[in-house]
Order: sequence, then structure tokens, then C-alpha cells
Amino acid sequence: MRLPDSFLDALKASNDIVQVMSSYVELKRAGRDYVCSCPFHSERTPSCHVFTDTQSFYCFGCGAAGDVINFVRLIEHFDYMESVRFLAQRAGMTVPENGVDDSGAKRRTRLLEMNRTAARYFRDVLLSPEGREGLDYLAGRQLTPNTIRKYGLGFAPDGWHNLHYYLRTKGYSDDEMEEGALLTRKNNSVYDKFRKRVMFPIIDRRGNIIAFGGRTLEKDAPAKYLNSDETIVFHKRDNLFSLNFAKNTKEKFLILCEGYMDVISLNQAGFDNAVATLGTAITPQQARVMKQYASEVVISYDADGAGQNATLKAINLLGEAGVTARVLNIPDAKDPDEYIKKFGAEAFRQILTGTSTALDHEFRRLKNGIDTSSPAGQAEFLKKAVGFLADIRNDTDRVVYISEAAKISSQPINAINELVKDRIKRNGRIEQRSEERELIRGTVKRDAINPDSLTFPREEKAERGIIAYLFHSPDMLARVEKKLTKDDFPTEFNRRVYDFIANCIKNGEDISIGSIGSEFSAEETARITGICRQADRLPYSKPRLDEYIDVLLEHKEHESEKPVTELTDDEMLRRIDEIRRRKSGVSG
Repeated sequence: MRLPDSFLDALKASNDIVQVMSSYVELKRAGRDYVCSCPFHSERTPSCHVFTDTQSFYCFGCGAAGDVINFVRLIEHFDYMESVRFLAQRAGMTVPENGVDDSGAKRRTRLLEMNRTAARYFRDVLLSPEGREGLDYLAGRQLTPNTIRKYGLGFAPDGWHNLHYYLRTKGYSDDEMEEGALLTRKNNSVYDKFRKRVMFPIIDRRGNIIAFGGRTLEKDAPAKYLNSDETIVFHKRDNLFSLNFAKNTKEKFLILCEGYMDVISLNQAGFDNAVATLGTAITPQQARVMKQYASEVVISYDADGAGQNATLKAINLLGEAGVTARVLNIPDAKDPDEYIKKFGAEAFRQILTGTSTALDHEFRRLKNGIDTSSPAGQAEFLKKAVGFLADIRNDTDRVVYISEAAKISSQPINAINELVKDRIKRNGRIEQRSEERELIRGTVKRDAINPDSLTFPREEKAERGIIAYLFHSPDMLARVEKKLTKDDFPTEFNRRVYDFIANCIKNGEDISIGSIGSEFSAEETARITGICRQADRLPYSKPRLDEYIDVLLEHKEHESEKPVTELTDDEMLRRIDEIRRRKSGVSG
């Protein structure tokens, strides 16, 4: 049962989309509307538009779209009712309860409560004789009792069923524990996922414990760190460790570290703007999350080979997200934790002021291991430098580094400039040939929302036109139904959308993105919003609607001409339904 239209209208009126989105992204005014860098894909030029008159948003880059409810669904990974409750709480409103399917929200709440219970258990074990080994480890890392409490650190004892049996006493089932990634199932038996590990609760921006990281105390363990598997409340690629603290920092930049202990040590030393990825390399989503809180990120990874490779990836992803990346060079220590222990917090603050830009860092790396005083070394450096210079997108930056490369290689600036131009052209030709090969192969990206669109491109476009028209003019449903039924829509997704809209109109119910959202996923709702947004570019006229109808009628007629032996199962069923309708019409 859907929520009352009056409630949804009041909910959206109390949650202005500009105000809500401003807490996640930086909005810039564009006339009476706003634009921003899309939080759902990486981009250099803002392509996400917020329309104040319709209280909606639409990204012309990736297609993310909808009203304020769908924005919250997409960015928080909520289901429909969770988004409604989130916004209702924000506005001090009460959600009508009668007939509301709240199963998804209850599942999510249940897992979050279970995680909180598990975190208390790990904390209690750490402070008990059974957790002495874990407490000694944390004390050896010079963490204070206050820091241990602040981060809710704990210890998972050595055993197969310690947490398992404890959570059972608290009323949680084995299925819930497995769904929450606290148990591992193998050969129809379950056991604790975390054993003999120092435990780090992973907390989201709202203060919920969504997952755990565990650091082993066994020397021969195959994995030093073990993280929770993904669940309905934990999406590793979207979260950052300690962001719950860093989001409130007064600093204008974030410090990106490799691991939990680096972050905790920095926080203890007074740097509350430190975060870390969750056991994996940085993702585009994490880069966009950091963009929401800072325009600059200082990368503080280890100086070893793996750390340097991770630095390069972070530089690229942060740049794509529109974040200025700087690189911290830590002298006489392998990581921030070790440096602070050796030289203190103030010394670390000093080296923070001397961070190099991402381009400076990468440019210096070109010279590593090369004797640039010899002609052979200068030639080797120049070969590497040309590729680096061709990848610099900003013309001013490229001019500066070409000048530096000329000094190091003892070559004229004009000569290097020509080499770089040739490389840029070559890169462009390579990209063009790659695109052409994809076209020749007929490789087309699959439409995950409406996969049938590849089979029926012309008909799918007409379906979209009819759907948008009914959003705009519901009174035209009778005109459509004189010639078409839902079964005449070849693509399954658009057929569902049309059927939902037609039923709403017949029942006298409001058709809006808010009402659509209760029956469709966030991604599907975004697609429907896009259908309407794109259709608004053309005038809504009856001849235009009739053209869309005629396309589907032509398809229907063509389909009926196919031999029975060539019909697919779906086509056969539609043929039978059509024959039945005709017979029913004749007999009536």
C-alpha cells in the first residue's frame, strides 16, 4: 500500500531538495536552478542539475535522477521507506503506519542493532582477562584508554563460537548473524568470522556501526587484516574509516592513510581529519565521498612499492572527482604512526605544510634511478617525461613541466613541446581506433534497467514517449487504451511502468516520482525521471502521441506476421492473448 499523496507532498515540501543535497555536495547557482559535480559518478565538469521548480535533480552524465526521496535512496543506499523515514525525522514529521511495508527498514535496523551488540561484546572482552593479549597490543601501539574508548576498539577471543553463542542469548538467529557477516558458513555449519583479532568497528557518517575490521595477533595468519563482507548496511566502496570524526573537522583538507592504526594515531595526536579506505585500494565512490567534505586531500601512504602504486591510483581517482591531491613525503619513517612516535605531533604538522602537489610528486618519480647528468640518462628521462606531459590536461601546468623537463634533459623547450603534441595526437588516434573497433564488433553496453531496449530500440523510444506523455497529460490514457494494451509494450521494464501509471490514473491517484518510488528501485526511479525530463524538450501534442502509438502498432502487426515456428516464448504467449482478445471481442 502506497503512502498518502498528501503526506508525500508535505514531506517533500518540508525537505527542500537544495537544502538536503547541499549537505552532501557543493551546489552552485545557475540561474534559478543549481549545478554540482554528480556524487554518483566521477566527472571534471558538473553535469548534475537541481531544478527548484520541480524539486528534482537530473545528471546529464550518468542519468541519476529523481526527487529528494530518490536522492536519499541513491546516496545512502536506503530502500524507499528508509528514505521516507530519514526525511520525516529530519522534518519532525510522523510517517503514517497503516498498510506500510516496513520489512526492509526493519531488517536494516535489526542488523545495525546486532552490530552494536557485537561491538559491546568485543569491547567487554578486551577489558576482561580474556582480552589481555589484545589490550597489550594496543598499549604497545601507545594508544591511550581514551582513544580506545573513542574508537570503540575491542577483541575477538580465540574460539569458533564465542560471539555466535553470545548473540544467540540476545535473541539473534544464525541467519541474521550470517547476513550481518559476523558468522561464516561452511558445509552447513557456522562459526565466528573474527577470532583472536583486535577489533575496529567501522562507523558510518550517522554513527551506525555498519561493519568490523579485525587485526590478527597470530604471526603466521594468512591475512593480517580481515574486514566484514558486504551486507545491506555495509558497502565497502562507499565508506571510509573514521569519516564519522573527520566530517566535523575544522581543517580544509583530509589526510588519506593506508590503515586503521595510522588514522587512530593521527586522531590521537590531534589530527581529526584523517581517514582510511577499508582494506582495499581507493574507489571512485570513496573519492567522491571525500569531495563532499574537502576540496583537497593529502595522501599519506607508505613509501614502499605498493604504497607508491596506491598513491598513483589515488591521485588519478581524486583528480577525476575534482579533488586537489597532494602527496606527503615522510622522512625517516615508513608511515605517519611511526613518524609521530619518533618526532611528535608538531613535527608531523610541519611536514604537512610541505606536501607536494600530485604533479610534483609524479614528476620527481620520473627521475628515480636515472643519471640525468649523462646523455643516455637524459634520453631515458625524456622518454618517460613525454608520456607524463601528454597526460596533463591543464595547459598551464603542462607548460610549466615542459620547461622543467627541458632543463633536466638539456633539450630545447620547442623540441619537447613538439614531442608532447605528437604523443597527444597519437593517444587520440589510439582512443579513436579503440572506439571504432568497439563499433565494428557491435559491442554495445548492456542496459541493466531495460535490457530489452537493445532488441527493440525504435519501440522502446516510443514507449518512453507514451510514458512521459501520460505523466504530463493523464487524461490522454483513454486515447492510448483505444489502440494499445500493456502487452503491446515490447520491453518488460517500460511495460511495468506503463501498467503502474495506467492503474494510478484509473484509481484517481496522483502520479509523481514520489509515488513511483514506492514500487520501483532507486535506479529504476531515476530512469523514469530521466524519461520525463528528456521528453520535456519536445511539445506535448496529440500528433506526437499518435506517432508513438503507431510505432507500437506497427511492431504489433509485424510481430503477428511472423511464423509460429519463429516466435519466442514471450511472443507466443502474447499471440495467444491477442487471439483470445479478438475472439472475446467478436463474441461480445
